[in-house]
Amino acid sequence: MRKKNILSAILLLFTTLIFSQSVYIGKLQEISHTSLDSVNNTIYVFFKDYYKKIDLETFEMDSVKMVVDPQFEFMGAKPLLVNSNYYFVHNSGGIVYKLQNDTIKRIDNSFNHKMQINSNIFVYNGRILRYGGYGFWSARNFFTYFDTDLLEWEALSPVNSKEVPKGTFDGLYTLDKDDAYFFNGKSIDDFNKTDTYFNNEVWNYNFKLQEWRYLGTANFIDLTHYVYPIRYKKSLLVLYTNGISTIDLVNNKLSKFKHGKYSMNLIPSLNHYFLNDRFYFFYFKENNKIYLKSVSENEFIGEFVSEKPFYSNYNLLKGSFSLAGSILLLAFLANVGFRQFKKRKKIVLLDNGLRYQNQFIEFDQKAMEILKLLVLGTDVSSIKILSVVEEKQYSAAHNERIKVQKLEEINLKIKTLLNFSDDIIQAKKSETDKRIRQYFVNKNLFFLSKKDILK
Repeated sequence: MRKKNILSAILLLFTTLIFSQSVYIGKLQEISHTSLDSVNNTIYVFFKDYYKKIDLETFEMDSVKMVVDPQFEFMGAKPLLVNSNYYFVHNSGGIVYKLQNDTIKRIDNSFNHKMQINSNIFVYNGRILRYGGYGFWSARNFFTYFDTDLLEWEALSPVNSKEVPKGTFDGLYTLDKDDAYFFNGKSIDDFNKTDTYFNNEVWNYNFKLQEWRYLGTANFIDLTHYVYPIRYKKSLLVLYTNGISTIDLVNNKLSKFKHGKYSMNLIPSLNHYFLNDRFYFFYFKENNKIYLKSVSENEFIGEFVSEKPFYSNYNLLKGSFSLAGSILLLAFLANVGFRQFKKRKKIVLLDNGLRYQNQFIEFDQKAMEILKLLVLGTDVSSIKILSVVEEKQYSAAHNERIKVQKLEEINLKIKTLLNFSDDIIQAKKSETDKRIRQYFVNKNLFFLSKKDILK
C-alpha cells in the first residue's frame, strides 16, 4: 500500500512538472508568425530565415533553417497547413508560397490584385479558401479557392441560395464540419464608396448544400486589446481587459467569464491556441523574451458570469401580434417621455441653427447642410463636405480654404454655445484608404427627431 502511494505521488509530481513546463521561443520583434499543427500536436514559430517546431507533449523544440525567396514577405502572408504542407497566402491578392524541403518559394500563376484585402482565409476539406475582402472601393461576398493542380484561384458559386450576404471584409469566422459562419465584418456604403460601416449581420454557409442562410444580427465584437480570438472547441474565445467571452455560433450562445490565473498574461499581437483540453499561449518572462506555456482550462478560464443568445432574428417573432402590439404601445409612450427628457439635455437641430436648453445660435444654409451630414450620417468624407461649400469660379486650393474656414466657424460657434474647449467636428484618416480624410461628430451630443431621421 505504501509503495502504491509513493508511486502515485511520483506520477502526480511528474505530470505536474510536464504540464507546468514552458519553453523559451525568442524575442517578439524577431517572430513573423505562429501556427498550430493539431494533427501532430506541434506549434510552429516562423522567423525571418528559420522556424522552430515545439512538440506539445514533451515541449522539445527543433530549429530548422529555411531558404526564403527574396520577394517573400512574412508579414504580408498567412501560414496555412494543408495535408502536412505549409502554404503562405498573401493577405490582399492571389500570391501563394509553399514551404518545400525547407525552402519557401512561390507556386501560384496569379498576381497581387489587391481585391481581397483582409478577407477570411482558411482551410476546408483540404483546400485553401478565402471569403470576402476589400478592393477598389467595394467588398466581396463570394468564396475563392486555390486549385493546387492549376495553381490558380477559382470561384465557388452558391447555386442553392435564395439570398446572399452583402460583401464584407475584416470580419470573423468559425468552422463546424461543413458549415462556415461569418460575422463582425465591415461593408461599403452603397451610395458613398469611401464610407465603411459595421455590418452586424450573421450568416451561415453550408459547403455541401452550397447554400447561404441568414441567421440574424449581433453586436460588435471589440478586438482592440487582443487582435486574434482563440479557436476554443466550437467557439471563438475573445479576451478583454475585464473578462473573457466565448461565441458559439452553432448553438447561438454568448458566454462570459472572469479571467483565470493566466489569461491576462498573453501577448496581444500573437496567435494563441487550444488543443486537447489545454491552452497554449505566448507570454513575456524577462528582457522582452517570449516563452510558450501550457495550462488547463480551469487555469485559463475563470468563474462563469452570464450567458445569452449571440445573435437575434426578429423575423422569428412574427405571429405574436397581440404581445408585440402591447409592447410597442408601452415602448411608444415611454419613448415619448424619454425623448422629451433627452431633448432638454441635448443640442436640437433646427432649419436655421441649433438650440441648446434656452440658447439659440444661427447658422447659414451651407453650415446647416454640413451639420446634418455629420449628425445624420456616418463618417463624412472631405470630398462630400467640399461639394457643399465649393464655388465653381474658384480654384481647388481656394475651395479647400473655404471648406476649412467653414468647419472652423461651425466649431467655434458650437463651442461657444456649449462652453466647450474641444472642437465638435473632428477629422481622421479612413481605415480602408489612408489618403481619404473623414470628418465626424459625437452624435450623443445631439437630439434627433423623427423628422430629422427621415430627412
